[in-house]
Amino acid sequence: MIPATTPEGLVRLGRHYWRSGARGMLVSGGLTKSGKLPIKPFLGALKELKEIGYLISVHTGVVRKEEALMLSEAGVDIADYELILDKEAISRSKGLDVDPEIFVRGMELLLNESVNVVPHMVVGLPGSTADWIKEASYTIRELGIDRTVILAFIPTTGTPLSNEKPPTPKEVRNAVDILSKVSKVSLGCMRPPWLKKKMDSLVLGAVDRIANPHYSLKLNKVFACCSIPDELVDAFIPED
Repeated sequence: MIPATTPEGLVRLGRHYWRSGARGMLVSGGLTKSGKLPIKPFLGALKELKEIGYLISVHTGVVRKEEALMLSEAGVDIADYELILDKEAISRSKGLDVDPEIFVRGMELLLNESVNVVPHMVVGLPGSTADWIKEASYTIRELGIDRTVILAFIPTTGTPLSNEKPPTPKEVRNAVDILSKVSKVSLGCMRPPWLKKKMDSLVLGAVDRIANPHYSLKLNKVFACCSIPDELVDAFIPED
């Protein structure tokens, strides 16, 4: 991702890439020690970019009422929202001592402010219980979520979770099957590269979008995040 350390820098980047043909933007972190995206100083910049015409997605982190209102007022279109429902998984992966209910409440607050919420769920996240995806599906159905994104845990060298195992392609497919009963499902960009070919092939047909699919799969290309609303996809399909 391209860094922008100041609001002015973010606007400059946005204007530059708009002239080059970009029409969407994903804003992400670093997060604070409390799990929040420090986006407040950038809200004016996001408003300016929205006025230019950008579709704006944000990796929100933990959201309280104040953040939900600010993101809505800035014109954010999509909250790419990491949903975790196991306290141990939250502690081990995020270093946070919070109740899982805070993640559900964050989605509710964003939806109340008319921000399109797309939950991102990491299969195989250390500390997760075996049935947490099924539990998440009940919440997604209750909130009327249109799309979810499935990710797969990647053990990363140099981190406390480096010795943990990634999920199997079958475990990812099982999660997709559960979620596809309550929403549309995308296979997101975070998944172990060495499992990509088998994982992508196994979910083919059960998901309607795969981010950066394995090269052996011949799929229609869309130059956008896998979470954008269906009605906006055509704007990101390359011309022949």
